[in-house]
Amino acid sequence: MLLRNRNIQNENQNVKGGEKRTSSKGAAGDTAEPKAKRVALTDISKTFSNVLIDSTKKQIDQKPRLKSSLKPFDSITEEENELEVKQVVKADPCHDYDYDKECGKDIGNVSDFACDIFTYYKHRQSQFEICDYLKKQRHISGDMRALLVNWLVNVQEQFELNHETLYLAVKIMDLYLAKTKGDVRRGDLQLIGGTAVFLASKFDERVAPLIDDILYMCEDNYKAEQIIKMELLLFKTVGFDLGIPISYRFLRRFSRVIKLEMPALTLARYILETSLMFYQFVGIKDDLMASASLLLALRMKNIGDWDARLVKYTGYTVDEVEPLMKSLNHMIVKRRADYERLDTIYNKYSHEIFFEVAKVPSLHDEFPLGDPIAPPKNLSFQ
Repeated sequence: MLLRNRNIQNENQNVKGGEKRTSSKGAAGDTAEPKAKRVALTDISKTFSNVLIDSTKKQIDQKPRLKSSLKPFDSITEEENELEVKQVVKADPCHDYDYDKECGKDIGNVSDFACDIFTYYKHRQSQFEICDYLKKQRHISGDMRALLVNWLVNVQEQFELNHETLYLAVKIMDLYLAKTKGDVRRGDLQLIGGTAVFLASKFDERVAPLIDDILYMCEDNYKAEQIIKMELLLFKTVGFDLGIPISYRFLRRFSRVIKLEMPALTLARYILETSLMFYQFVGIKDDLMASASLLLALRMKNIGDWDARLVKYTGYTVDEVEPLMKSLNHMIVKRRADYERLDTIYNKYSHEIFFEVAKVPSLHDEFPLGDPIAPPKNLSFQ
């Protein structure tokens, strides 16, 4: 529109490359519309009016271009080709079921891309692994972290934030504690947690809380300048990348593919959210945590078990998920018995809005009550 509104100094003459062009008049004596200066804004057919297209040319027979590290296409034998395909393509455990195809008409499911999105999430998990940082953080303990996460859940409820914001905030906090070189003081834990919520809200919320809201939740123990400075530190620590895979998104995906009803899904969310408080689980992959929480919820509700659909969409067999599920069941029993003060999540999911799923009886605990909360040995910190 700006080009059309510019004033033309001379309506009948346009100078281009030193040549003078005059506009022609029609039969009625009206001046014709000036020609456009930019070809991109004119009819594309006029641009190529002088180009001759030779339709008799044959297509060039070109061999597929391969990377130099690969053998030429002609030299690859059938046996090598079949072996290469077997290594890349895994057998589909449920070939007659395609959830994304069934939901193709629902644009909210982005069915054309959902499978690739979660494959990408799985791939990115290795970029955000968390080490056993309590070995170097001398002033912080697992109980302190549990109290902090319990407080973060309260913040999420007060501000009515998305659950994705809570999970992302906890992940940002753990990444900072794992990657920071210096010792973190006990008095800075609330500052780190509150700022992590502030940063995560800018990524997952339509309207993020204000700094004054964070200061209010921190009971004015800090200043706005400290929040801003800590936000920059957290953002730099995660490599300015907030697209971190979180277990909550995996859980929602897995529950959808088996068409799980809301009460059972809410129970799985309660189990998964409870695990956020316990430091022992921070090093486990998020998709595996979501899978174990889902399996435990299915068995607690007695509405099913790990089937071929879940094997297909999670990538885990029941033998890979069940040991962690038993540890999560022990966590639920142990929390009720020995961690009564960490009751924010329990009270939250005891409300009728959440179908009172926190009151659902747990499975029989295979571990003695005196055993600590811990994942299977093969999933523990190395």
